[in-house]
Amino acid sequence: MQKMEITKPTLLLNKEIALRNIEVMASKAANLHMNFRPHFKTHQSAEIGNWFRSVGVKSIAVSSLTMANYFADAGWD
Repeated sequence: MQKMEITKPTLLLNKEIALRNIEVMASKAANLHMNFRPHFKTHQSAEIGNWFRSVGVKSIAVSSLTMANYFADAGWD
């Protein structure tokens, strides 16, 4: 594994694992007939938001008006 220097807060994740976890959560919610409404405060990323959208997520939760505007600009209602 290569050493990296990180100079500011940065989200690092394994995309394959994250996508699999999102699919599992969405499937569990669907099996329970529940609306899967994830909170996007941790990742604050439109790109990652699209991963959720790809499994059918239609609504999200955010923690501020700034985040609401950011995700609205990315196509979330």
